[in-house]
Amino acid sequence: MKTDSISVYTIGHGRHAWRDFLALLQKHEIAFVCDVRNFARSRWVQFNGAVLEANLLENGIGYEHLPETGGKKIAAPEELNRGVERILEISAEVKTAIMCSESQPLTKHKIPRANCHRVGLLAPILKAKGANRIIHILPDGDSIEFDESAVPTIW
Repeated sequence: MKTDSISVYTIGHGRHAWRDFLALLQKHEIAFVCDVRNFARSRWVQFNGAVLEANLLENGIGYEHLPETGGKKIAAPEELNRGVERILEISAEVKTAIMCSESQPLTKHKIPRANCHRVGLLAPILKAKGANRIIHILPDGDSIEFDESAVPTIW
């Protein structure tokens, strides 16, 4: 797999209304969403796996749930590796965002910490395996990039 030009976006669904979440994806021209939650469910029905997948597909955006990449229950290394490889495979073909629930990638502490496993677990692995950029989509539509390996994390 060619990984020298792979960018992976990240996004958290947070409490967004569906139209606002879709607008974020469209602003960044995301063509595919990899759901990296252990369980594709949310208290906000629009982000439950089947509903989310149907809404994304209706708007021309692909969807795949990769529970082995989730942060609440970290998978065995070979399963996690399989999920990361799948993210890289999709990202090599189309503009892809990995999605979990936390809307902010970093906490607002004096020394910011990883607010989710997209930053603390997946981003460093994706970079180590060849993704050259990890771009975090923020709730206001802006995006940021930083050295995820330098951010304190519990993962």
